[in-house]
Amino acid sequence: MAEPRIYDIIEGSKPKNTEPTHVDSDGVTRPGAADLRKTLTKELTNDIDGAWREDLSGKEKRNRYSANSPHLSEPYSNLETLAMQALRRYGDMHPGTVDGEVMLMFLEFANMIIEDLRSHPYWENAEIDYYTHMQEWREIPDTIMVAGLLYHYSIQQQSNKIEAYGPLYFKTTNRVLYNRKYGSGKIQVQPWDNKQT
Repeated sequence: MAEPRIYDIIEGSKPKNTEPTHVDSDGVTRPGAADLRKTLTKELTNDIDGAWREDLSGKEKRNRYSANSPHLSEPYSNLETLAMQALRRYGDMHPGTVDGEVMLMFLEFANMIIEDLRSHPYWENAEIDYYTHMQEWREIPDTIMVAGLLYHYSIQQQSNKIEAYGPLYFKTTNRVLYNRKYGSGKIQVQPWDNKQT
């Protein structure tokens, strides 16, 4: 029998926000690099872009890509939490009623997602390990994991929900991984032979 969880310290602390801010015309500090109510000029756009790029540099471990359950762990959630989130969103039953066999099925789904990522052109960690236990976590954004679990579960259920969850999974994966690899800068095309033309 597992030991009960005991929490001696229940006080939390709000993480420090170091993202760009600006001071508005009333002297109040507001989020964002500039007041977007102003007329956007080329100079203002360059200032905004530069501020965000400076903020992003060297901060890969910030909780930027997995804010699904920061109250439990960050920056990545364990597989059990992600499976419960997927079951809640799927909506066919109360997630608390699932048994161990269903959770093992979600373990298989998670490893299928890892295979999907290994072959994805924007994914850079081909050596990522499989899940072996529901309490483990991997360096995969929570949003991708939940979307992938929903997709694979809807296939297993032979549900019409796959029409929504399939495109959602692929769109989320492409969008998040592209942003992690290239950021939100201008798109550049490079020839396959790596030669400058």
